Amino acid sequence: MRRRTVLALGVLALAGACGVHSPPRRREELSLAVPGPPGGCRDGVAAGLKALIERSGWARAVRIRREAGDGGPALAGKGGPRPDLLIADPSLLAARALARDPLLVTRAAPLARLAGEWEVLVASPDSGYRTFEQFAAALLRDPGGPRVAGGADRGPEHLLYGMTARGLGADPRLLDYVAFDSRAQAVAAVLDGRLALGFGSRREVAPHVRAGRLRPLAVSSAERLPGVDAPTLSESGVRIVYANWTGLITSHGEAERDALLDLCRAVADAPGWRSLCERNDWTPMWLDGDDFAQWLTIEARRTALLLNDLGLH
Repeated sequence: MRRRTVLALGVLALAGACGVHSPPRRREELSLAVPGPPGGCRDGVAAGLKALIERSGWARAVRIRREAGDGGPALAGKGGPRPDLLIADPSLLAARALARDPLLVTRAAPLARLAGEWEVLVASPDSGYRTFEQFAAALLRDPGGPRVAGGADRGPEHLLYGMTARGLGADPRLLDYVAFDSRAQAVAAVLDGRLALGFGSRREVAPHVRAGRLRPLAVSSAERLPGVDAPTLSESGVRIVYANWTGLITSHGEAERDALLDLCRAVADAPGWRSLCERNDWTPMWLDGDDFAQWLTIEARRTALLLNDLGLH
């Protein structure tokens, strides 16, 4: 079976903490905006950041703001003051690409990529899909044949499915992707037999894999994941390493931006952050400053190209 090499959206330089830095300047209050609908990794990250920053005394209070839509109006100062921080993730890049705004690069400054979750493609044991090779063969025979569940339309799972199809040589425009409000709902649809295939995080699928209720076909990480007996996509011939990453951006000026970057570095250095990542099965993926800005600009372009391949741009 012929395989193609694709430029994965999530080719990630992984790191843990970023070293020891001076404590950040104490602030009275911080505003943290979370775009999009509730659910997913970004809500957990926002709640974890709030607890850690307040407990460490780096700010007296962190006010979390739920922002309808993709966060563009918030960073532009529409509908209220601009937030100090805004959660960035693959969904934000996709939304801005669809709005033909290249990552708000003229209005927002990337601060840091913090962490991410690896994705697992799973199948119902009764589906007939026992290996990724069987899934790949079915996709090449008929790209619209396999119905694959995942989180929100144009979200990380949708993007990953498009990359997987493109890497196999199937037409991404013909895919049958079934979007749910959350990845957990997508996993539930595979568990109860409504759909044969779906994407979930290791945390969401590992208990069901151990109990025999789900069969893992492939993982999106660079190496195999403990507790999930499945090859990586790269091992399976699809040159992709992809994570549902989460980071922070701001629209403030240079002086304030430097102070917020110091805060991000203090968070990544904190034992409490490492504990939070361990509890939630997030992988630290630290990247900051100019390096993050460069990575994010490239990622935004790749997202736009993939959406175009999916017929969504």
